[in-house]
Amino acid sequence: MRRSAALPFAVDESIPGPSPARSPKTTANRSRILSLAFALVVSVTPAIAQEKLSLDVAVPVVNLPSQLFRPNGRDADFLGVGLGQTVDDARKILTDQNFSNESPSGRFVLEEEYSSVEIVASGPNRYPTNIVWSGPLDPAADQNIRVEFSSPLSGQHSTDVRRFVTYKGGMGPLVETLRAAIIQKYGPPSRDNKSKMEWYWSNGQPVEKYARDHQMLIGIDADGDHVKAVTYVLIDEAGARADDDRRAQFEKSVEDAAKKVRDAHAAAPKL
Repeated sequence: MRRSAALPFAVDESIPGPSPARSPKTTANRSRILSLAFALVVSVTPAIAQEKLSLDVAVPVVNLPSQLFRPNGRDADFLGVGLGQTVDDARKILTDQNFSNESPSGRFVLEEEYSSVEIVASGPNRYPTNIVWSGPLDPAADQNIRVEFSSPLSGQHSTDVRRFVTYKGGMGPLVETLRAAIIQKYGPPSRDNKSKMEWYWSNGQPVEKYARDHQMLIGIDADGDHVKAVTYVLIDEAGARADDDRRAQFEKSVEDAAKKVRDAHAAAPKL
């Protein structure tokens, strides 16, 4: 039989803001939503069983719509999949193009136990960290797309998108034809050594040097004048870093609560 025990505790509700590529108004709205969700979910209820202490914790669900990253008004996506999209939106975009064999990998927001106190988590404690989709059957090329997502604390938005294309027989498009198409869509790269093109953005604007914000890399493997394989990479480093901070803060609040449950029910030693 479980007995509930009251355990008041304070939690720092400050949450790092979203990616700096957002507008000030959007950033303020997202921060308020995230702060509210975080404040609500840490109202945990400690309880004690016959042999083991436990703590009920609700993992927050933050629902935010897709907000595709479009630096300087240009599309930055691979086949429509880019940064800032939800799992459902990325899935629909790819399945509509006959991508299949969805293969997810996941992780847990919280551990099963802290300070010998069992964590009874409700909500999306386990979530997909990345999903790989296989491309449609194509006599000329094999391809797949891998998308990494933030945690439920940040709305499960894409923070890393990678597309891998291998041309059969090493006979893809001409290198210069591909390079011209890439520059037409994404604009001139920040760095370009012909076989590797890199773009860096800060607050949505292109910059010449790596800025720990948003970045893209396209690597071309060629055989003479023809492309053998292409690797496309988009990364929201600022967004991924902010999500790491949110998860660490939330986990720390739960760990602190577990310690208070443990300490409140600790038996005094015989003296």
